[in-house]
Amino acid sequence: MPQTAMPILDIFISVTDPRYSSKVQHPLPDLLTIAACGVLAGADTFEEIELWAQEKLPWLRQYLSLPNGVPSHETDLAHQKWTPR
Repeated sequence: MPQTAMPILDIFISVTDPRYSSKVQHPLPDLLTIAACGVLAGADTFEEIELWAQEKLPWLRQYLSLPNGVPSHETDLAHQKWTPR
């Protein structure tokens, strides 16, 4: 019996977010999905991931919440201090 592929967002939804919720501007599943897709599309840096996401914003909005738009390369994953709670 062939297996069906699980959408990447469904995988990232199950990841525990270690960030303090009061400082979160972008949902972690959105960040991880953008980073993974950007790298698969050929991006090598956070800046290139951001540029890719800006170019693909209408497409990304079909799948991600993006309440504050595309994350900047200067925020979230690139410079987040991952402090355990």
